[in-house]
Amino acid sequence: MRPLVLSIPFAIFWALSNFFAYGGTDAKAEFFEMHIRPLLIKNCYPCHSESRLGGLRIDSRQAMLRGGDSGPVIRPGNALGSLLIQAVSHTHERFKMPQGGKLTNQEVDALKSWVQDGAVWPETKVEMEPATETSTYVIRRDRQDFWSFQPIGEPQIPTLPHISWPQTSIDFYILEKLEQQELQPVGPADKRTLLRRAYFDLIGLPPTPEEGDAFLLDDSDKAFASVVDRLLASPHYGERWARHWLDLARYSDGKNGVRKDIPYPNAYRYRDWVIQAFNDDLPYDQFIKAQIAGDLLPDPDREAMLPGLGFYALAPSGDDRVDVTGRVFLGLTIACAQCHDHKYDPIPTQDFYSLQGVFESSETYEYPLVRDEVIQAYKKAKQKIEDKQAAIDDFIQRQSQQLVDILFEQTSDYMVAARKVITDRRNEVVNIAKEENLEFEILERWIDYLQHVAKEHPYLNDWDEMMVGESSLQAARLLSDAFQEKLLAVNAEKKKIEDRNYLKLGGLKGVKDEGTRQYTNLEFLDLQKWYLWRDMAEEPNKRRDVVFSGGIYYYGGSEGREIDRFLSSAWRAHLDRMRTQLTELEKALPQPYPFLHGLRDSAKPKDLHIAIRGDKKNRGKVAPRRFLHILSQGEPQRFTQGSGRLELAKAIVDARNPLTARVIVNRVWQYHFGYGLVKTPSNFGQLGARPTHPELLDHLGRSFMENGWSIKWLHRQIMLSATYQLSSRLNLENFERDPENQFYWRASLRTRLDAEVLRDSMLAVSGLLDSMIGGVPIALDQDNHRRTIYGLVSRTEPDRTLTLFDFPDPNSTRAKRAVTLGPMQRLYFLNNTFVLTQAKALATRLEEESRGDNKQARIKRAYQLLFGRLPTKSEIVLGLEFLSTEEQNENSNTWSQYSQALLASSEFSSVN
Repeated sequence: MRPLVLSIPFAIFWALSNFFAYGGTDAKAEFFEMHIRPLLIKNCYPCHSESRLGGLRIDSRQAMLRGGDSGPVIRPGNALGSLLIQAVSHTHERFKMPQGGKLTNQEVDALKSWVQDGAVWPETKVEMEPATETSTYVIRRDRQDFWSFQPIGEPQIPTLPHISWPQTSIDFYILEKLEQQELQPVGPADKRTLLRRAYFDLIGLPPTPEEGDAFLLDDSDKAFASVVDRLLASPHYGERWARHWLDLARYSDGKNGVRKDIPYPNAYRYRDWVIQAFNDDLPYDQFIKAQIAGDLLPDPDREAMLPGLGFYALAPSGDDRVDVTGRVFLGLTIACAQCHDHKYDPIPTQDFYSLQGVFESSETYEYPLVRDEVIQAYKKAKQKIEDKQAAIDDFIQRQSQQLVDILFEQTSDYMVAARKVITDRRNEVVNIAKEENLEFEILERWIDYLQHVAKEHPYLNDWDEMMVGESSLQAARLLSDAFQEKLLAVNAEKKKIEDRNYLKLGGLKGVKDEGTRQYTNLEFLDLQKWYLWRDMAEEPNKRRDVVFSGGIYYYGGSEGREIDRFLSSAWRAHLDRMRTQLTELEKALPQPYPFLHGLRDSAKPKDLHIAIRGDKKNRGKVAPRRFLHILSQGEPQRFTQGSGRLELAKAIVDARNPLTARVIVNRVWQYHFGYGLVKTPSNFGQLGARPTHPELLDHLGRSFMENGWSIKWLHRQIMLSATYQLSSRLNLENFERDPENQFYWRASLRTRLDAEVLRDSMLAVSGLLDSMIGGVPIALDQDNHRRTIYGLVSRTEPDRTLTLFDFPDPNSTRAKRAVTLGPMQRLYFLNNTFVLTQAKALATRLEEESRGDNKQARIKRAYQLLFGRLPTKSEIVLGLEFLSTEEQNENSNTWSQYSQALLASSEFSSVN
């Protein structure tokens, strides 16, 4: 076994990606409550609270800054320099915490991020009822009266003296606030801008020139309404809006693994179901029921709703189901109550375990889509392949380890021989290898390693110093012998650790299971010793963008490092025979059978005990499976139907629940305007923002339910309003009064398209977009011309281009995306092969559609395709000058370069 070694930049990135997943006026406080406080309570408080071991308390920020016998344990803003981080990372010489084990990599990364970001430790803002095993939680009146827990009201549409501006009921609420703030709406957007806004909002693609011309020529009052209706009827609508939901559902095509994703082979069926649900305008209450309890719905709904269970079944790793349920459907951070009563919202720990019991009483299940005999035939053939591959891997691993042990004994000889080549250029490698009876290839690796590779361990420092000055062969031999002795000792230590880990993992089965390995508290070599062993014997691997080509002595099954040539004839023949048998089995394997990733009720559903302070071994009283107290009418009713998932779903979509409709209405509003009426879309609690227009939020929430929970109805209400159709023009007087535009006196400029919309738009204007709907995911390489939503989504190795443009980390639910602008994005448009390919295809399209060599006609067509407008005179002149200048260079591809410049322009990638 070997440790998972993360580079510091990625470690910080992982934790920060989780940090930004939780919006709020105090997101840092929420991150602390979700990730840091429970971690400290569980792992540190037993020794470092009242007991003060080592003179240290870790139950407050001040105590950590004060420290114990060894000084302060945190240095806010300097994670790597903090004793706490060194101890939990096991990089400190003396301190390895917590005692008797090691935190997971994600826990360590969360602590690093917390310290690096200032070690925020919020004080409790309200008095808390004591959280003990015997205490009764009482929701105080002031907490019951919080705005989001009040029933959705029936506010009257405001009566205004000037009513010429409003177009839908939304506008009356907006205009009332504007007048109260002495603000004036700036006026409507021009038709071209409005059309692009609508297209990008609803289908994520730019309008064609022909669609733009048709809208400009339509002077009827219903022109824009017709556009909205047409876009809502488009199959591309579901693709655009499913992607919003997939951000919330933390969708991926695999489960997070140590080195690569553990595949979810049929995950795409959930993705396709979400797309179809939006296209069909599946009522939102039914949409929720399908994802929580689709298997428990009555026929005929059950079969159509089963794919929705992927919402939970396609989890990243660990158990985040209560947290995701609370954030996505209710806008509540329920998981903050896992270790203690919620510090800010009226959610006792008991409520967390009541809901956790619902999910603990459920289990993942594969719902097959073929006959049982087909499934059994495939599983039998697949098992034979896996068994044969395992036999090959085990054989190679054993031979490889034996070879490593043998070669370790020759380390001193290789180092001395390498010195001869390095210090005496007249000695050729091949000659030295023959003279010393050494492997030529291994000697070459040693020479390269000693000359060029930066070491992450100190065990060759003396050797490096020797190589700088004059030294004898005898001195080199002494140092190489000492290094060999150290290497053998590290190898022996590693084997002992592996033996102990083997027992912890429960034998060979656990060793080979990715999930078991990831969640077992394993022992590891000291980090510097690990780097030494890695450099000598580790297999090749790639982690993110870091490629390790393999240790000096590694020979295994990887291409270019086969062990075959070291095997005797009988052993080699045995390996060849097994490989031939594997090839034959793979040829005979039937096609994988289709199934749905889902949930089903456990055979024996049960209530959970409260885990006091989050420690499952410290059991409190039983928490009956039921809904949240604050959202129930009186004492919550126990869930008695199996796991209780269907009862939970019904409670969430109950019209009396004040949160569900408000939360989804706010999300849709956010996607249209850039920010919600509540700017923390997944937190409607105390740490969240307050609504800027509470009456409008209630009006839309109630109307949404009255209109059948229809998302498409909500789109129409929003998009046909005068508010949505405002220009983004700046009014300085308004700006001084409301610089953040929280009262919607203009349309907010969206500075960059989402990653998917940007890629899809380039494909659309180049003419290469493949519009096929649904299907198996494919990596987003140069040959993939499908919409980005159909690209492979990995949790362990995310697509670099999508990440560059702020595609969310699918390891956690994401309520809103960051929008960054930076030089790496500009370099992408300058150098990326995908951009160059689209530019070339666009140039070809311009030539074909402009009928000839008329440069002005081509320029005009380009502007129509990319920007939905004709170029100005100055833009035509600028284009002609560029083309003329570039044509003087015989090797230039002028139209491709011109097309590339237009694709890279801010106008192409922005909205409004």
